[in-house]
Amino acid sequence: MREFVLILPEVILAVTLAFVVVAELTYHGEQLRFVTVSTLLGLVAAFVQTFTTYRHVPVAVFSGAVSIDGVSLFFKLLSIALAGLSIVAASHSEEIPPGRRTEFSALVLAATLAMCLAASASDMLLIFLSLQLLNIVVFFIAGYGKRSLFSIEAGVKYLIFSGVAGVLLLYGLAVLFSITHSLNIYEAHRAFMVASVPRTQVLIIFMLIFLSLGSQVAGFPMYLWAPDVLEGAPTPASGFIVVATRMTGFAIAIRFLIGVFAQSSLTNGNWEIVGDFNWPTIVAVVSGITMLVGSFLALRQNRAKRMVGCLAITQSGFLLLGILVLDQVGVAALLYNLVIELFAFVGIFYILSYFYEQLHSDNLNDLRGMLNQSVPECICLVLFLLCLVGMPPAPGFIGKFTLIGAIVRHQWWGLATLAILSSALSTVAIARLAFHLIGDATLLKKFQSESRSFERKAFLVVLLVPMLLAGLFANSVLNWAGKSLSYILW
Repeated sequence: MREFVLILPEVILAVTLAFVVVAELTYHGEQLRFVTVSTLLGLVAAFVQTFTTYRHVPVAVFSGAVSIDGVSLFFKLLSIALAGLSIVAASHSEEIPPGRRTEFSALVLAATLAMCLAASASDMLLIFLSLQLLNIVVFFIAGYGKRSLFSIEAGVKYLIFSGVAGVLLLYGLAVLFSITHSLNIYEAHRAFMVASVPRTQVLIIFMLIFLSLGSQVAGFPMYLWAPDVLEGAPTPASGFIVVATRMTGFAIAIRFLIGVFAQSSLTNGNWEIVGDFNWPTIVAVVSGITMLVGSFLALRQNRAKRMVGCLAITQSGFLLLGILVLDQVGVAALLYNLVIELFAFVGIFYILSYFYEQLHSDNLNDLRGMLNQSVPECICLVLFLLCLVGMPPAPGFIGKFTLIGAIVRHQWWGLATLAILSSALSTVAIARLAFHLIGDATLLKKFQSESRSFERKAFLVVLLVPMLLAGLFANSVLNWAGKSLSYILW
């Protein structure tokens, strides 16, 4: 019974998903539909239940296959919040017709369930299955605009990259199992501690798993899917995809990479590498290249959605800094940045969706003069972008400053320089977008009548207020992230 209570958020999500599917199957053209409201109520119930589960942490259930601890609950809260915001954003968009929003809600719920399972999984098989469920659902979400060739292309590209990543992960887990004879990551860690594993085998295992997770978080060299998929998918869906895939990848990376290949020593807030394989150097190289590649690609883009996709690559490089330093401050800063990204990415794609509906284009030249037509939306878009790249005094600056400070303390001077350079280049890319928004209008087309003007502005406030509060009370959010790491099963 206690195990059932501990996984009650996942149970609520599964029941809500079943209700949405049944409601769609039994729909016969009724004028009143409450699927969206019911979905949001189910998400609220799962969110509240996740909060109440904090009093039970940390504990392992189902023979150690599931870990209910601070980190898993942290990612569950973010995942459920992302689902709710994405469903509301989709309900305001014409890119997802009203007749297909129930299907979209079902897909988002399925993806959220997979994210929650992946965040709690301490069994390798459960990690693999959760990731595959998430990637299959994201494939359908990316290709949801079935009448758009770009959307179909986005779905196919994501399917190919996620398939390759799944094969790499499966090979890595198979080699790890052949050495440790266990599917549990904690038992695998203990096997590494007591046995002398050849350095070559550790390198093979780490590289296979790291490359797979690199595809999940859009890191070098597996980043190529991000700009194409985020451009081709329906714009509200892009906001969900970019946060969901990367958040899940980092959740698994924290538990798996640090849990298996490092030794916990939270008395001083640090971890030590297991064995003589210096894997943080590999992470540092990948992080630096990812930041530079993403920022340079962002400078070259002429489409807003592709530019944001390239900025997402840059942000993944930044977040990898939190893993390689192997201290509690760095990982807590990673978690803090994910909170900021949740609201920033959803807000960015929500506004771009509104622009796309009006202009049927996200080309920077077509966005000229948008400030004259839509002042609040343009200001919010620039603010979300500045928070994303961490320009002072935006809330994202605190997270980036903490990450750079963490790598400076560990004397990664070159990497700190690359991080600052990458942030500057990303700011230049945002300045290009802002310049086009301010410039003279090239399109004479007037905006359509706006029946959702109040709802749109209210939703932007819902996104802005928590993000700004996260900046004002950054110390509290960082302390929450740090306590989540203190209550984790290593």
